Amino acid sequence: MNTRILALGAISLSFLGAGCATKKYISKTVAPIETRVAATETKNVDQDKQIGTHTDQIVELDRDLSRTRERLTDTDQKATAAGNSAKAADQKADGAQKAADGAAQAAAGARTLAENLGRSVNGMNRFKMTKSETVLFRINQWTLQDDAKSRLETFAQAAAGVDRYIVEIQGFTDKTGSAEGNEVLSQRRAQEVARYLVNEDKIPLRNMSMLGSGYAQPVADDKTRDGRKQNRRVEVRLLVPEVATVAQASPR
Repeated sequence: MNTRILALGAISLSFLGAGCATKKYISKTVAPIETRVAATETKNVDQDKQIGTHTDQIVELDRDLSRTRERLTDTDQKATAAGNSAKAADQKADGAQKAADGAAQAAAGARTLAENLGRSVNGMNRFKMTKSETVLFRINQWTLQDDAKSRLETFAQAAAGVDRYIVEIQGFTDKTGSAEGNEVLSQRRAQEVARYLVNEDKIPLRNMSMLGSGYAQPVADDKTRDGRKQNRRVEVRLLVPEVATVAQASPR
């Protein structure tokens, strides 16, 4: 009986010893694992924090990218608007240049017209004689002879086709008589010629210029009978503007 008890006690001790050894083994084996797991969990927490930080950075970067895209879009729009404005400015500049060119051409045309007009006015103010006739008178007379009337008819025909003209009528005498009497006589002779041209040939009186010059411009020797005859005269001249003369002479 005692032997059994001792055997059981030995067995029990054996089991108790084996149990203690197992606990120690387990403790030595599990503790490092728990340490590594704890370290791993700590690392995972750090990694989660880093991931969270990276996520925040990525979100902020995405926001920055969005803002950058918005600024780029705004810049593109402004650049497009600036380009359109520049294009419109170029078009306005082209229009202004064309207007300036047109104005320059108009100014040049106006200058040319003014120059031509100036030349025309100058030409119209300068007259050229195109026809002349001389009619003679008897001593101390101012009555027209048939030959004088015929000459005046020929003269009037030369003025028929002219729009603007002047008829100069200048009377003369020989040296016979006084200077005062000769001036009156020469004036009467000029008036008689003008009267005939107005009444018979319809020459406008406004186109006429008359002067009695007496014995101012003799054309022959007054000491001879024939010379005195040539000096008793009226000279009639038809004058037209140089422009009109050129226009009539130019081919059409």
